Amino acid sequence: MERLEPVKEDDEAAKIIGCEIAVEIAMKILNTSEVDGGMDGVHFYTLNLERSITHILMAMDVVSTLHQTADSDNKQEEKSGITASPGLSAVSSSRRQYPWRPSAMERREKEDVRPINWANRPKSYVMRTEDWDEFPNGRWGDSTSPAFGELSELSHFYSFSLGSDEDRLAMLGQNPTTPQDIYEVFAKYVEGKVPHLPWCETALKPESFTIQGQLASLNRAGFLSINSQPPVNGVPSSHPVFGWGGTGGYIYQKSYIEFFVSPENAQILIEMVAMNESMNLYAVNNEGKEMRAGLAEGGITALTWGVFPNREILQPTIFDPDTFLIWAEEAFSLWTSMWLNLYEFGSTSFDLIENIRDTYCLVAIIDNDFMSSNEQQGGKLLEEMLKYFSDQQ
Repeated sequence: MERLEPVKEDDEAAKIIGCEIAVEIAMKILNTSEVDGGMDGVHFYTLNLERSITHILMAMDVVSTLHQTADSDNKQEEKSGITASPGLSAVSSSRRQYPWRPSAMERREKEDVRPINWANRPKSYVMRTEDWDEFPNGRWGDSTSPAFGELSELSHFYSFSLGSDEDRLAMLGQNPTTPQDIYEVFAKYVEGKVPHLPWCETALKPESFTIQGQLASLNRAGFLSINSQPPVNGVPSSHPVFGWGGTGGYIYQKSYIEFFVSPENAQILIEMVAMNESMNLYAVNNEGKEMRAGLAEGGITALTWGVFPNREILQPTIFDPDTFLIWAEEAFSLWTSMWLNLYEFGSTSFDLIENIRDTYCLVAIIDNDFMSSNEQQGGKLLEEMLKYFSDQQ
């Protein structure tokens, strides 16, 4: 515990120390005589983390051929600023390999780009894409390509557990009767008072703490946010909150927010975006009707990228308008499967959730002016939304 405590917030460093401790335990067991309680073998359960076990075996010098595996392993691990030798003298130079947690599946090792829409539902994303023939490597390809499989198949939906019906009612509301009751649930999630939402498996990410107050205000105004990120303009890749990818680099990201909103407020936002040359807006309702505003017809957009020495620019988080429409199917379905079914058919609460599902739009806004970050909290996008909405009232 003394060795882990200093790195408890750094997953990669904790993994390295865990490997070192496992080596020490295994060697002690194998070097102790049977009379003194020693054993003649050690059994490892990999739990889909076979690379860690490989490093442990290398350090124990169990099989010399494992060094060949380690060589290719290290090439992959170097992407995260980690190097490993037979003595396991490894260093973690940043908190994360990517802005999102990579899959532990071996066949997904080369995946280094993801659409932002499933950022808060990674298990759903992995299940949707588990049958892909290949994975994006360096750049996001055509999401309609056969290589990406049937991304839009409803059977790929994944629902994490919010507990029993009683647990969900306690989080989402025993008897909501007005839209404001729903808005308050979303605002309390942003403030950390509600642990989960159907669209968010975990609590608010640390990077969103910089825009927490703005998000709470927007949610209470009827902009039900399910995904967001603040702008970042060239912070060091070792930054404790925004850093990823290793040392010596710089991180950038565009301001992004995704939310459900009434059609009336969606129209107000379209007017706002039309007045801001740096913004794009994409919207769709439960019937599949699309709306766009802002810059000329947009394609796939890099939302997060990193610039590192001796490497090409990495762009691990992107927005794809076509994939957004696929995600919308899942997003709208969660109103039914995770919230609507808590209430008796025909009740006020049932009708309220059903009306939101059927009439609200799912909206995504990108502010391409990442240069406005670091001077004002959250950049101009959220401030502009709050100001414009207030003026319209």
